[in-house]
Amino acid sequence: MADMKYDLGQPFEALMDLARKKFGEVRFEPFHFGGGELEVLQIVDMPKYIDKLVSRTRSGKSVDLPLWAKIWPSCMVLGAMLDKYPFPENAKVIEIGAGCAVNGLLLARRGLDVVVTDVDEDALLFSRINALKNGLDNKLTVRRVDFTRDSLGERFDYILGCEVVYTEAAYEPLVGFLDDHLASAGAGEVFLALDGKRQARRFFQLASDRFAMMRTAANIKDKGESREVLLFRLRRK
Repeated sequence: MADMKYDLGQPFEALMDLARKKFGEVRFEPFHFGGGELEVLQIVDMPKYIDKLVSRTRSGKSVDLPLWAKIWPSCMVLGAMLDKYPFPENAKVIEIGAGCAVNGLLLARRGLDVVVTDVDEDALLFSRINALKNGLDNKLTVRRVDFTRDSLGERFDYILGCEVVYTEAAYEPLVGFLDDHLASAGAGEVFLALDGKRQARRFFQLASDRFAMMRTAANIKDKGESREVLLFRLRRK
């Protein structure tokens, strides 16, 4: 776990200045769940920011798109399920590949202690800003973690992840991370959500050696288009 390029201990306005300097205009948008609402920081003009990225990238080099900034349909479906799930009062939760941390914020708002992780430092900047904006900084901790190589040396009752099985090279390390960090006893669970087009069958084949799995599917409208989202719940065998 490398040192952060941002000092996330700075006051709210100083962090907002960092976000504006990097991404231009940003604003908070409401994210509704059940009877509640969260304020989530978003990049206002994503195409303009991407154009700027492309113009600054040398020929032949890949462009690092801020995919973490989008609230994906899978995130919304998982959030709706988590909002109703009967979590124990003192449960420890970690969100991996958290992006702007919508689901971590949701559970922190329910009173759970949540560790939000991502490998992208800009994502962690937005996560920290969101925690402060929603008054949840006392329940939500932000840490830089690469789940394909890092170990936190602790276990959690629940592990959350949206769209974290997008590359086959990460499948085996991710299974190992889940095994190393899910509570070894009790009713601990892993909740994963992904676009139905992705499937990631190889990942779930690998995971089936260590975990019992339950799979459900849900449909959601995204900009007028119907999308299937797959939800998986994993428990130790």
